[in-house]
Amino acid sequence: MNALVTTDIVRYAHLLAIALGLGASIMADLQILGRVDQRITQDLIKRLKHYHTLVWVGLFAMWATGMAMIYLRTGFEVANFSPKLFSKLAIVSMLTLNAILIGRIAMPMLERSLGLRLVDLPLRRKLSGAWVASVSSASWLLALALGESKVLAASDWSVFLRLLPLSYVASLTAATVLVFSLHGLSGMSRRSGRAELVPIRKSRR
Repeated sequence: MNALVTTDIVRYAHLLAIALGLGASIMADLQILGRVDQRITQDLIKRLKHYHTLVWVGLFAMWATGMAMIYLRTGFEVANFSPKLFSKLAIVSMLTLNAILIGRIAMPMLERSLGLRLVDLPLRRKLSGAWVASVSSASWLLALALGESKVLAASDWSVFLRLLPLSYVASLTAATVLVFSLHGLSGMSRRSGRAELVPIRKSRR
């Protein structure tokens, strides 16, 4: 088989792996965002575990096809690694670590919160969950950009040293703002509910 055709096939499989992982990550985030004012159920946890499994499948496929691409393009000679390649390895490593944290921290946290509304969870739990999700989303989008962009392929270290930190800071900031907004609304809702339960005393004449 022609070497160029082989490279294209591996690259296409690599992009499919990114699409699978990114799609599963987005679907999991939508499940959470669509149910912030609803109680955590076994059905929700089952769906999230299903998407988490798909994320792992995407990650394994990314590592496999990524290593194949590195071999085809560099022969595993570190001197031939580009700034883009080093950045891609860092991002996929971040995704792998983040997936481990989701499985060991985020999912058990949800299981311990069965029956509670997502919006009513303690602030610390909401922040930790939102930060893990934001790192996941930012990493998958960065992986897609690095896998597709011709501009980034030719960029030097100065671009990646700005792009990666800014992307993560922006994603974490947006997640933090969203969580504090929801936490504030939750507090107002609880106070309003308690106020409605206070009996109105009739004035004595």
